[in-house]
Amino acid sequence: MTYMQALLGFALVAGSMALVPGLDMMMVLHETINTSRRRGIAAAWGISCGVLVWAVAAAVGLAALINAFPMAYDAIRVVGGLYLFYLAFSMARKKKSNSDDMIVKEIDTDADARHRANVSRETSLRESPTFGDCAQSFFRGFLTDFFNPKIGVFYIAIIPQFLVSGVSNLQMGVSLGLIHFVESILVLTTVSYAAAFFAGRLRNERSQRILGLVSGAIMAVLGGVTIADVVKSRL
Repeated sequence: MTYMQALLGFALVAGSMALVPGLDMMMVLHETINTSRRRGIAAAWGISCGVLVWAVAAAVGLAALINAFPMAYDAIRVVGGLYLFYLAFSMARKKKSNSDDMIVKEIDTDADARHRANVSRETSLRESPTFGDCAQSFFRGFLTDFFNPKIGVFYIAIIPQFLVSGVSNLQMGVSLGLIHFVESILVLTTVSYAAAFFAGRLRNERSQRILGLVSGAIMAVLGGVTIADVVKSRL
């Protein structure tokens, strides 16, 4: 297999994986609908950076390291499972309704004006998140991907098949990781734009509640499966 053949073959495999709905898409949807499109895109970049880290690590010998120190890998998976439980809780918990924050207690002639001002301020904050807000979404996205057991298994099993003799493992890891990085950015950014387009219909309390419960349930199940798999392997 030549260098170009390896890149093209991996692009097809990674592209197919990027299109399959999973934790990554759920995280981007959640960030976009509950915060803003910019924060959804920031989460997409964090997820894609996690992909790049896995690719490089797998190429430079992660599989060999896991074989030498299996307890370390189990520890990472347990932490990952617990983090997924944390995300499940944070997504599924009922948030305070924005309408409660906008109740005007004093009834006077300025009530409607103040109500409109609150709505306008809320909309402005949603559309113009701060750097810290975007950084938080980026970090959440990165950890979601880094602790995603599907991504870890994928790279540990697939990357060694695309290593090319005569090309350093580090170079191959970076090359393959960048391919998946670009594909992931394109797919997840599209998801964020689509979610933002329909956000007006999805930002009502009932829709957000359903999305939060579904997202939380998926992450809780995957977290439980991850931890159960570690326990089973140790029995």
